[in-house]
Amino acid sequence: MKAKLTPLNLTSATCLVAAVLLLVKPEPQQPQHVNMTGFMVGFCILIAVVGFVSDLIFRKFIPDLKKLWIVEGMMILITIILMFILKVSLL
Repeated sequence: MKAKLTPLNLTSATCLVAAVLLLVKPEPQQPQHVNMTGFMVGFCILIAVVGFVSDLIFRKFIPDLKKLWIVEGMMILITIILMFILKVSLL
């Protein structure tokens, strides 16, 4: 089995690193009564798992690496755009 580097693999790895960094050194700038570190660690791990499973599904249906990069990159881009739209509309 060949190891393929894909955008969702990079996203999963980045989220896992962020979760480990949050566990090792939490943000000191937050007020004492609001501690979001546990939530952020859980959120990063959830994104990593969803990204990993999505990558496996995309690999199963799209064998060509170039098309896989395009499809996964578009999925990440659409997700970022939707997150931005939700953030703007809910504030």
